[in-house]
Amino acid sequence: MNVRTKEELIAEIVRLHAKITMLEQFVGRHEKERESFQDSEKRYRTMFENTGAGTFIKEADMTISMVNQGFELLTGYAKADIEGRMRWADFIHPSDQARMVGYHTDRQQDKPAPTEIECRIVDRQGQARDVFLKIDRIPDTQRTIGSMIDLTQLKRMRRQMLESQAMFQAIVEGFEGFLYVIDPDYRLAYLNPQARRHVGRNAVGEICYQAIHRRLSPCLFCVRDQVRQGQSVRFEMLNPKDQRWYLSTNSPIRHSDGAISLMAMVTDINDCKQATAALRAAEISSRRENLFAHDQIAERHQFGSIVGRSPAMQQVYAQILTAAASDATVVIYGEPGTGKELVAKAIHDMGERRAQHFVPVHCGAIPENLIESEFFGYMKGAFSGADTDKVGYIEFANDGTVFLDEVGEISLLMQIKLLRVIEGAGFTPVGSNQVRQSNIRIIAATNRDLRERISKRLMREDFYYRIHILPIHLPPLRERKEDLPLLIEHFLKLYAGKQGPPPMTGKMMDLMLTHDWPGNVRELQNVLIRYCSLQVLALDAQAPVRRAPSGPFAVHFQPDAKNNLKTMVAECEKRFILYALEENQWRRGEVARQLGVDRKTLFAKMVRYGL
Repeated sequence: MNVRTKEELIAEIVRLHAKITMLEQFVGRHEKERESFQDSEKRYRTMFENTGAGTFIKEADMTISMVNQGFELLTGYAKADIEGRMRWADFIHPSDQARMVGYHTDRQQDKPAPTEIECRIVDRQGQARDVFLKIDRIPDTQRTIGSMIDLTQLKRMRRQMLESQAMFQAIVEGFEGFLYVIDPDYRLAYLNPQARRHVGRNAVGEICYQAIHRRLSPCLFCVRDQVRQGQSVRFEMLNPKDQRWYLSTNSPIRHSDGAISLMAMVTDINDCKQATAALRAAEISSRRENLFAHDQIAERHQFGSIVGRSPAMQQVYAQILTAAASDATVVIYGEPGTGKELVAKAIHDMGERRAQHFVPVHCGAIPENLIESEFFGYMKGAFSGADTDKVGYIEFANDGTVFLDEVGEISLLMQIKLLRVIEGAGFTPVGSNQVRQSNIRIIAATNRDLRERISKRLMREDFYYRIHILPIHLPPLRERKEDLPLLIEHFLKLYAGKQGPPPMTGKMMDLMLTHDWPGNVRELQNVLIRYCSLQVLALDAQAPVRRAPSGPFAVHFQPDAKNNLKTMVAECEKRFILYALEENQWRRGEVARQLGVDRKTLFAKMVRYGL
C-alpha cells in the first residue's frame, strides 16, 4: 500500500482548497449574472409595459405571445384573451390582411420588409382604427416586436382640416377682391389670384408695402398694430393712383405660438360709391326746390347765408351742391374774407351729416404744443393740468363734419396723424394707448398755394392728395363787384337795428364800387358794421366819408351809466384791432406780430369783439 507522506497530503489539501475557491468564485459570478439577467428582464418588462403605445410580441406562426396594457386599451381585449390564444392576423382589417401577412412572411425569410407602416386594425367592438405601426424582428430569434399608435382621431382631424382648407381655398379663390395675409414682420404669407394678378407675381415672402403699394416705408393707413391687439378694422379709402374707392377689412389670424398675422380683404366699392352719390345728388336736387323760389340756380341771388348773383357765384353754388351730394373730402380755396367757412357750413347743412355737429377748427390759431390734444383729446393725468378727460374735435364731430380753416398751417407730424384718421385708421388721445375710431367728413380751407407748400416740404404730398378731392375756388370780391349792391343791402339790413340803416349817398356808393376790397366780404362787412354803429364810412386808401365829425379811434361819450372807463377802453381796443386787421388785409399772423401778442390772444379778442 502506497502511503503518502505528510508533505504530499498537505499539497493535496492545498490543491483541493484552490479548486473549492475557484468553484465558489464561479458560483458567485453565475449568481450575479442571474441576478443581473433578472434585473434586465424586469427593466425590459417595465419598459415594455410603459411605452405608451400598444406593444406586442408575436411568434413565427403569428401567435401573439406578449402584450402590454396599451395594446389592451387599443384593441379592447384582455391579456388573458390574447397571449398564446390569438394571432396577429385576427386584429388586421380585412382590407389590409394580405399586405400585412405578406410583410410577416418576408420578414421571416429575411427578405426586405417595411418597419414603419400605416394600416387599420379592428377592435373588440368591430370598429376599424387607423394605426401607425413600427415593427421588426428580435435579433437572433424568429419573434417580432411591434408598437402601435392610434391615428384614428388624428386622421379624422386631418380630413376635417383638408375639408376646411378646401372650403377656405374655394372662398378666397372665388373672392373678387384682393385678399392677402401679412406676417407680423410685414412679409406676405399668402395672396389670392386677384392679388397676385394685381402685383404681377406671387409675392409671398416679400414686404407688403413694397410689393403691393410700391412704397419704401409702411403705409400711413396701415392698421397692423390694431390688428395685432386683436381688433378687426374696416375703413374706406380713395386710391390716389386710379381714383377709385375701396373697402379694406382687416382681421387677425391667431397662430398656435401666439403670433398674430393680418388678413386683409380689399374690395372695389367705386360703383357702389357712385350709385350712393347719385342717390344723394337726387336728394339734394329735390331739396333744392325748397331752398330757391325759382327753378334755375342761375337766377338765385342768395344761397343760405352766401350772397351773390354773379356768374362766378352761380358756379360756386353748383359746386356746393355737388359736394353736398358726396361724402368726399373738400378743400376750399380763397383769399381771407371770401366766406370759406360759410361755404363749408352750406355743404354740411345740405349733406347727409346735417343733423350732426359742424366743428370749425382754425388751425393757425392753435399753438403747436396744444394742437394734438385739441384734435384728439386727452386723458386725465396725461400732463400737468389735465384734471379730467377731454374729448377732442375729432371725437366730438363723430358722424359730422370737421372744418379745417387755414389747413396749410398744420405741421407735417400732425398731417400724418390726420391722414390716419381720414384713412380710417383711428386716433389715440394724449395719455392713452387705446385707438379710437371717428367717422368724420373733412372740409378744409386755405388761402395758400398748397402745391407750393409741397415744394417747400411744408405739406406732405399724400396728405394733399387726400384732401384735394373736391376743390372749390371762391372769387375775391374785386372780381364780382356786381354783387356789391346785394351785399351792401344784406349787411345794412342785418346790422342796422330797429332804427333802420343810415342813408347811403351816391358818393358813398361810388367809393365802395371803386374800392378794391383787399379784405373781401369780411372787410365790407366790418365797414358796414362801423357805418351802422358810428355813422362813419372809412375805406382803406380813401378819405373817410362821415355824417358827423369822427376819427378812426374816436369814442363818442354820452352821459350814460354804461359809458364807463372799462367800456370805453374796450371800444377803443376793438377799433384799434379792427384798424390793424384792415391795414394788413386780415392776415392775423402779421397783425399779432405788429401788436406784440400771440395769435391765440389776438383770436380770443376777435371772438370777444365779434370780429
